[in-house]
Amino acid sequence: MRLESGSPPSIAGDYPFIYNEDNLGNIMIVKDGDRVVATVAIWTNDIQVGLARLKVGGINCVATRSGYRGRGLATLVMRAAHQRLGELRCQVGRLTTNISKWYRRLGWEFAGSKCYFDFNHSNVDLLPQLPIDVMIECTPCPFEDETLQALLELHHGDRLGGVRTVALTRTLFKSGNSPRARADARIVMARRRDTAVAYLIDRGGTITEWGGKAEIVSGLLRAWFEQDVGRPALDRELDAQTRVAGSERMTMIAPRAGHPLINGLEPLSLPCRYEYWGMLYILDPRGTLDAFGLHDITVHESDGRFTLTRGRAQVTVNRPQLAKLLFGPERISDFAGDVLPVTFWQWPLEHV
Repeated sequence: MRLESGSPPSIAGDYPFIYNEDNLGNIMIVKDGDRVVATVAIWTNDIQVGLARLKVGGINCVATRSGYRGRGLATLVMRAAHQRLGELRCQVGRLTTNISKWYRRLGWEFAGSKCYFDFNHSNVDLLPQLPIDVMIECTPCPFEDETLQALLELHHGDRLGGVRTVALTRTLFKSGNSPRARADARIVMARRRDTAVAYLIDRGGTITEWGGKAEIVSGLLRAWFEQDVGRPALDRELDAQTRVAGSERMTMIAPRAGHPLINGLEPLSLPCRYEYWGMLYILDPRGTLDAFGLHDITVHESDGRFTLTRGRAQVTVNRPQLAKLLFGPERISDFAGDVLPVTFWQWPLEHV
């Protein structure tokens, strides 16, 4: 895949949690003799959003060898991936792409949302200060098991994002297609005596994950900004030898809802921009609704269209529209507007 674009063949190293013996059954290929000419890989991950728990199948690296394109091979492996996701009992599939039109015809659609909050010297002091009995420690990669275990206890306590083990978390930290991002990973932990009470994952000035009680996370964000970025230059006497940080901004990735921290940030009207989390494919509408406790909504599929009913209200949508109806962020219908859309969330660490 990457050789043809002049890059080294790094995909197996970038995604070791996908390309390994245990996951071989989730790699679909087409061969011409002994030559692999088309491929797609799947990685499944359970995610939690409050009391809801979904099994999500991520799509990784759809590729067709040059000379074999235009023959429908990518469509063939993607349809095989859809079938495999169903066999694995995934409720939702997710991918990211720059060719959305091609995936939309297969039933995928942009849905879900990811927020980027920007902190700078003019607004970070709107956040509360850490309690005086809470201390900060910063650990660069590689991380010890004790650090990862403390992170996971807070992460799973929040019930937001993927379910992980220490071993998987370590592998995920080593993954990704940016060596610089891997090298820059730091865990910033807030501890009260010997107990971890909140954490941040900082990758080059972007907080890509966080967890813990909202008021402690807010205070940790402020304290870490002040420690890592420093005080405003106007507070210091500058001369030709004074080093000033190249950036006075810190960005935090977050869902639009699903954690008390977001509720606490909204009244501050911080600079915030939104993106789709990716393209989603609803494999199991009934299972998705049940996961979020929406048992009073019935769903019936006929000829690729889905009719959802709740009391006297009813709406009929196709599969791409179903992704937006369930996970937004746009409200494409007033149907069940008091409970839909629900939050879909995976952290960047779980990205495939």
